[in-house]
Amino acid sequence: MNKTCFLLTALVIAFSTTAALAEISVQEVTSPEYLYNHGHSTLTVDMVQKSKAGANGEKYIPATQEEHQNEPKLVKWVRKFFIYMDPALDNDSFMQHDIKSSPSYEDL
Repeated sequence: MNKTCFLLTALVIAFSTTAALAEISVQEVTSPEYLYNHGHSTLTVDMVQKSKAGANGEKYIPATQEEHQNEPKLVKWVRKFFIYMDPALDNDSFMQHDIKSSPSYEDL
């Protein structure tokens, strides 16, 4: 009885620790592929990548903003004007924490 109880206890401890050996790193969990494959939206993936870039002191440009990088200045100005006139349009300023202590025209 004593040997079987010891053997059973040893097996339970051995099997309970094997799950802890299957670890995954933070880098893998926050990768875009992992997040997409686990059902997260594009906005969530962009938020995670922007948070990681901000924590590392890097600049992150989302995919929606990359396509507007090489446009002429007039097209950029017209887009900014329409975004200013229609608050429902997205100006990609979400999670940008550039806090200024004095008011300016950008606060409108």
